[in-house]
Amino acid sequence: MKAPEEINPLLEILWEIEQYQQQGSQLIELSEIGLEDYTEATKKSQKQSQSIQRTIDSLKKASPIAAPMTIRGF
Repeated sequence: MKAPEEINPLLEILWEIEQYQQQGSQLIELSEIGLEDYTEATKKSQKQSQSIQRTIDSLKKASPIAAPMTIRGF
């Protein structure tokens, strides 16, 4: 819950490419979508993926905790 909200930088680049394609641009300049920072975006993406995997692994190992009350509707 304390983790900052952010979007994977590679997904941001993909979204920009899709926007240009929807506008009919078949030839997209690399500078228009910021691919000069591709290496940095890739590093950030890999760090995020590793962090998410560590979190998932921790949750799989954690013991369940009973809820203080029954959820309505079940």
